[in-house]
Formats: sequence, C-alpha cells, structure tokens
Amino acid sequence: MSDTTGGQQFYSALQAKAMAALKDILKSPLYPIQFPSQGDFFWYYQNPNQVFNQSTFDYISANISPGDVPGTAKLSNSGGFPNAYNQVISSIVFTLSTNDQAALNKAQSDAQTQGQTIVADFQTSYGQITDAQLQDAATKYGQYLVGNKIDYIISVVLGAQWSGNQAANKPPLSYQQMVNARNLQDLLPYSPPGADQVISDVSIYLNIMKPVIGLKTQIQNGSWIIVQLQNNTKAPSDSNGGIKTVNPNTGNVLSNLQVGYSISQSQAAIQNDLDSNKTISFGMTTSQASGGSVNVSIEGQAGFSVGSWLTFATTAGGSYDMSKSQGTSTDASITLTWKGYSVVPMAPTAWQQATNVGWYYTDPIAQAVNNGTQDVTGFKFVTKPAYDLQPFAKGGNFGLLNNLVISNYPTISITYKNANFSSFKQSWNQSVSGNLKLFGFIELGSFSQGAYGSSYQEGADNSTFTVTFSASEQVLSVPQLQKTAYVIGGAVTNPGVTSSQQVEQLVSV
Repeated sequence: MSDTTGGQQFYSALQAKAMAALKDILKSPLYPIQFPSQGDFFWYYQNPNQVFNQSTFDYISANISPGDVPGTAKLSNSGGFPNAYNQVISSIVFTLSTNDQAALNKAQSDAQTQGQTIVADFQTSYGQITDAQLQDAATKYGQYLVGNKIDYIISVVLGAQWSGNQAANKPPLSYQQMVNARNLQDLLPYSPPGADQVISDVSIYLNIMKPVIGLKTQIQNGSWIIVQLQNNTKAPSDSNGGIKTVNPNTGNVLSNLQVGYSISQSQAAIQNDLDSNKTISFGMTTSQASGGSVNVSIEGQAGFSVGSWLTFATTAGGSYDMSKSQGTSTDASITLTWKGYSVVPMAPTAWQQATNVGWYYTDPIAQAVNNGTQDVTGFKFVTKPAYDLQPFAKGGNFGLLNNLVISNYPTISITYKNANFSSFKQSWNQSVSGNLKLFGFIELGSFSQGAYGSSYQEGADNSTFTVTFSASEQVLSVPQLQKTAYVIGGAVTNPGVTSSQQVEQLVSV
C-alpha cells in the first residue's frame, strides 16, 4: 500500500461524521476499521435457539491494533484477542515484596516441624503424595499455590477436596477461612474416616502461621486466579461459560466450544436501526489534475491527487474508472451516505470468582502494569508481555471491541459536470451489478461479486448527469444468519490501561 492519503482522509471524514452523529450515545473514541480486516459484520448474531453465529464471533473475538492507514484500527483473525489475553495472563504471577517474603519465610521456618508432622500423618493414612499429584494440582490451582506437600495437603486436599469446593467448581478454602474457623472440621464435610489427626495437625500449623496467614491467602488466591483464567480461556466448556456457535452457511452447530461473548442489543433492535432514516454522510469533489490524475477534496481537507478515485468492477468482468469512463468527467461532486446505522455493544464473558464461570478478568493485568518493577506485593509480569499494553491512541496493540457502529451499505451519488450524458447512456448498463473500490484499496462491501447496482439521471442539459450506486438486491436478500452490514467503526478497550489514560485518550480524539 504505497499511498494511503485518500484512505486516511476518507476514514477521517467518516470518523468525524459518525462521532458527531453519536455524541449522545457513544462516549468513547470511534475508530474506522481498516479494510479489509475481516470485511463486513454478520449482525444477525444468533439462530432461533440462541446459538451464536460463528462469523459474528470471528469478528468480535479479534485482537485490535492500529491500522496501516493512520487513524484506523485493524482486526486480527478469529480468536485473536482470547489468544493474546491468554499470553498476557500467562506472563503474570502473584509475588510478595522482599519484606513480606522474608516474614513468610521466617514463619514457615518456625512451623517447619509441625509441617513435617502434617505430611507424615497424612502419608501414613492415605499414601505417598506423588510428583504426578503435585503436578496435576499445579496445573489446576497454580504452582505457587502447591509448591510443596504441606501446601498441597492444606490447599488441595482440605481446601478443595474435603471441603467439597472442587466438586462445586469453587476456589479452595482460603488459609484465612480455615484459620478463622472455630472448628476446622465443620468446613470439611467430605473428609474421610480417620482424618481427625491430619485436621488437628493442620489447625496447629495454621495457628503457628497466623501472623502471616494473610500473605499465604493472597498467594493462594492470586495463583488460583491466574490458573483459572488460563484454563477457562484455553479450554472453554459448558461448565466454565464456553458457548456453542453455528455455521451461518449450513446452519449446523459446530462441535468445538468458544470462549463466551455476548451482544446486548437485540437483533430486532438492530434491524429497526438499519430500517430507520438516520443517516451519516459527507461530500467529496473531484477535478482534473496533471498527467491524467484526479484531484480529490474530502470535506474541506487538503486536496490530493490519485490515479483513480473510484472503480466499478462488474460481475461480467468489466471495469470502469468513474472519472474516465465514456461520457463521464473528472469534474464531479460526490455524496456518500450511510442510511440506517446501529450501535452494537459487545463484551466477553466476565470471569466470576465465586462460580469460576467466564474468562475475562482484567484486574491482574491492570495491577501488573501499575506495579511495574516496584518491590510490592501483588501481581507482576515475570516476563515481558508480547503486546504493547498502552492505549490504542498511543500504539497499543492489545485490545478488544466494546462497541461496533454498523450501517447499511453506503450509497454513492456522483453528479458530473462538463460531461456527455448521451455518450455515457449508450455505454452504461444499469442492470449490471459489481463491486466498488475507493482509491485503489478500500472496497465498499466485502463480497466476491455483485455488491452494488447503479442508476442514472440526466441533469438540466447533456453536460450534467448523476450516477447513483446502491446495494444490489442479491446482497440484501440472503438467509438471516448471512445478513451483513457495513462497519463504520469500532470503540476499543485496552485491558491494563488506567482510567486516567482512558480519559486522556478520549480528549485526544
């Protein structure tokens, strides 16, 4: 893509008009989605059984990064954001400050003898704790939670298994809950016969550790959170909030589950918006330039020259340059109109700690960004994230859509001056459909063929006439799950960005 001036000005004008139209509805910056990215949006997002449209999921699950055309956003492939999110989460651990770690180490040293008693009594009654068991527990709960046999017995055996929390898909009992219990046995209804001695051993150990039990609880909870977020993102299931999707072309429900996403605008409301008379529009003018080029001016911005501002490629294989075709002229006034637009809010399924359902939880990311390299207790990055976590406006490339503004396909009306209508009429076939391309690289509708039809009307004399392109019937008349709309732009959330940075980003637009 050698020269993006035309695209930059086109997207800039569209962004300004859209944000003006939506100023009372959308409070965050709106960024045009650079073509092609993923093309048009499948707005009919679920079938009658409320199974999510896979093509809709493909779009809203993309990772968002700055586009190649300045001021635009571009989308990754399907699932790009969940994949990026998992990578970022996997680079975070919960760690203690130097002072807190020293306090914990001393307490553990003081309680070492009692800890050995716990392990000995447990293994006498229930067998040796194997490396495989420790590894399995680390996978489920986090290696920092079960770093040794003592923690395994307390967190996994008592906290998760004997409490019943593991079967209920709940987090293990925290160290704080256990140390606060008047009778620890009461919290362990699923403890096996003969467990009294181990439970008594653990109660004594917890009392010795009481001065630092809050630190143990923080490590336990922080480690568990990271692992659950990883597991729920990598392996969506019925139990953790994963969703089924349907193939829009066949209607078949796909076997693999996806991470949860939702759209909070009903399909009926979106349809009503698209059927409305609300419009977003702006104008352009063209004139002759040297060397066969065309001067273009968009909404009062500085003019620029291009070889071709608009081409119409027909399904029959023809191609028309709309400033050089027979009977047309380089002197023209153009209006682009998007009639019927809708704001579509979308969100990933938020993770709920109490039920371990969902996958999207940004607190660890935000805390790790804020903590940086400080010597504090909390979430930190142990490896540098593979993504730029800055706000989108500053080049951040770790983001997701929170709103999408869609519309019917734009109508392009071209009024020519100094033209020859008779000559144009002889060469033009209004029954032919095709695709439109702006400035050589922006397609107005991502179809393989037949997106637009045309009509024309003579002006006051033979030197003036108007050509109008609008979406063809074959594009409009499609099955419900294949209904698509033009994407005007999207609002972006960057996890880890502070609220003050978000305000700064809004002011800068």
